[in-house]
Amino acid sequence: MIGPDIRKEPGERVERFKTIELTYAGRKVRLPDLADYAKFYRKLTSGIWEPRTFAVLERFVDEQTVYVDIGAWIGVTPFWAAQTAKTVIAVEPDPRCHAILQELAERLDNVTVLHGALSSESAVTIHAVDGFGSSETSVLAIGDGDSVQAAGLSMDRIMALTGEEPCFVKIDIEGYEYFATSEIAKLKAYPVRGVQLAVHPQLLESSLKGNRLSNRLKVAWMTWRLSRVLGGLFSPPSMAKYGSVLIYIAKGVIFIRKPKGTDFVFERSHPLSTGHKQ
Repeated sequence: MIGPDIRKEPGERVERFKTIELTYAGRKVRLPDLADYAKFYRKLTSGIWEPRTFAVLERFVDEQTVYVDIGAWIGVTPFWAAQTAKTVIAVEPDPRCHAILQELAERLDNVTVLHGALSSESAVTIHAVDGFGSSETSVLAIGDGDSVQAAGLSMDRIMALTGEEPCFVKIDIEGYEYFATSEIAKLKAYPVRGVQLAVHPQLLESSLKGNRLSNRLKVAWMTWRLSRVLGGLFSPPSMAKYGSVLIYIAKGVIFIRKPKGTDFVFERSHPLSTGHKQ
C-alpha cells in the first residue's frame, strides 16, 4: 500500500490546526476547522456543492480503484473518496493547501500527497487570485495576487504511483487544463476507468489579451479540442446540463455574456489495458 508523502520540505512551515467533522454526500469527513472555509462548509453540508461530482466518484471509485485527484485543494474530494478507494493520490501546488493536505493525510494510511502542478515543465509559477488556500490558485496569469514557484509533475510521474491498478482520475486545475492537453492525453496509456475534467473557459478568457470576439472564438475552439483529448479509448464526455459538447460550447461558451464552467466526464469505452503502454 502506498503511504502518504508528508515529508516536510526545506524551509516549509507546516501549519497546525484543529479539524472539524463534516457530513456531506452521505459520509463523515474531517477537514480543517478554519474560518476561511466556514461559508463553503455550509454549502458543502447542505448538499448544493457539486452533487454530481460525488455521484460520479461513488460510481467509479471502489476498493479496487486508485483515485487520483489532481488539484486536490483542501481535501474535500480526496478524503471523501479515501473511505472507499484502494489508495488515493492527491496532487496540489498551492503551498497552503498542500500543508493542509499533509496534516490531514497523517491520519490516513491510504493517501499520498504530492506537492506540484500537472505540467510537462519542471517548474511552473502559480498565481493566487484570492490568497493562497482558496480554490482559485492557477498556473494561468490571472488576478493580481501573490505568485510562487511550484514543481511541475508529469502525468507519467503521477500515474507511476498507481502501480498500474485500475484508476479514476479527477482533474481540476483552474484553467490550466487547456494547456495541459498533452499530459491529460497520456491517461489513454493507463488502466483508467474514467476521468472527470473540470473545464474553466471563463478563466481562460480572462487570461487572454486582445479582441473580445477573437478571444471568445479561441476559447470555444480550445474547449472543443479539450473535449476530444481522450478520444478513441473513451466515450464522448457527458455533462450535467448539456446534451452534447456542441450544445455546451454554443450555450455555455459562445452565446453567453460570460462563459460557464462545466465538468467533462469521460468513461472508458474499451476494456482496461493490463499495464502501461510504452
